[in-house]
Amino acid sequence: MSARPRGPKDALLGLGLAREFRARPLQLATHLARTYGDLVYFRMGPLRAYLVNEPELIHEVLSTRHKHFRRPEFVAGPLRAIDGNGLVLSEGDYWRRQRRLVQPAFATGRFEAYAQVTVEYTRRMLDGWQSGQSIDAAEAMTRLTLEIIAKTLFGVEVEGQTERLGEAVRIVSETVVREAGYPWHLPDWLPLASKRRKRWAIRTLDDMAWRVLRQRRASGGDRGDLLSMLLLAVDNDGDGRGMTDQQARDEAITLFNAGHDSTAAALAWTWYLVARHPEIEARLIDEADAVLSGRAATYGDVARLPYAEMVVKESMRLYPPTWMLFPREVVSSVELGGYTIPPRAWIYIFPWVTHRDARFFPDPDAFDPERFAPTRIDEIPPFAYIPFGGGPRACIGAGFATMEMVLILATVLQRFRLRLAADQGVVEPEPLISIRPKGGLRVSLEHRRQPAVADKDRSGGTSDPR
Repeated sequence: MSARPRGPKDALLGLGLAREFRARPLQLATHLARTYGDLVYFRMGPLRAYLVNEPELIHEVLSTRHKHFRRPEFVAGPLRAIDGNGLVLSEGDYWRRQRRLVQPAFATGRFEAYAQVTVEYTRRMLDGWQSGQSIDAAEAMTRLTLEIIAKTLFGVEVEGQTERLGEAVRIVSETVVREAGYPWHLPDWLPLASKRRKRWAIRTLDDMAWRVLRQRRASGGDRGDLLSMLLLAVDNDGDGRGMTDQQARDEAITLFNAGHDSTAAALAWTWYLVARHPEIEARLIDEADAVLSGRAATYGDVARLPYAEMVVKESMRLYPPTWMLFPREVVSSVELGGYTIPPRAWIYIFPWVTHRDARFFPDPDAFDPERFAPTRIDEIPPFAYIPFGGGPRACIGAGFATMEMVLILATVLQRFRLRLAADQGVVEPEPLISIRPKGGLRVSLEHRRQPAVADKDRSGGTSDPR
């Protein structure tokens, strides 16, 4: 057996591959996996890298042998300037402690309140929509999920600030992807336009987080939001202490950025796919009408909207917001697929590639929500579907995000159908921190009538039967 798995040759010591990785990561990763197999070796300059694209091997990296790996500081550095030492970037005992402290914020007992915020803010958005209007669905979902996470996380209304905060998150996303793709990082204090934008974005997010955090520390108490949980959490299984203000800030910013950017991206692609498949849209509408009968959805309705959840899951299969998991750097030699992977090598896992592998998903380019039907879901091998990662470091907010998307999908379809706008053109994926429709997603709105049955809404009035 060869000392290394098969892989491409590059006469320039991998510099050509490095350039292609920065310019076309989705296409390159797909090509490597389809050409060289489940474990691919390649070089990018001095970096020795391995691409893993087989569920059992992915399971080993993410779960059974996860202690052999860590986040490479080279990639973590650009994100650390924004997120600090939050859950995405922290390691070892510190990560385990923080995970214990953050976990109660995502207990299902809290979801009823989160669901109410999700539905109320979605209905508020719909009140501003008009039939025949053309909108950017990607931008609309970004604004909506930003307002929802600000309310559920910080307990604050950010209406009027969404454009500013959304721009800050967009700059952060573009900056992290750009800087992580280069072999060196220029100091952030340099008087360059890109560095000024980055400093403004970080300052904007920091100002919001610190202002709310200090106000909450002063007032105390549990207001039912995620920040309350962070500030009141005590590590009863560890040192018996809570979080410092800096630790709470880092976790809050991490949850804020991840909690709306990836969800907004997933929703944008869901609308794109639903708009292209009217028969699936019709089933979604029938389900929403039958379950909700014109009233506002609640957390209890999520379990009664199984087809909506199937659609969301299939959308994230084709367009996983986290198109590439955070690279892993080998800490100590580890056996993988019959090969010894040396220290300092990097491991790459691309959900974008694995989710489109015909061995695990027959007819992989087809949009088929039935893959996730109860009678078929067991056909998907464990760790073949990883939109939220897997193992101990799987996304802590996966349940929250899925609930949010299901409720938004059903609530919007109570009132509107979305059609791709005539001037939309070809929709291309753009791999930023989350994968997004490049240039946005233009859709036209078509008003529809709700069922004739009208229930009392949450405020005590009669729900709008439009």
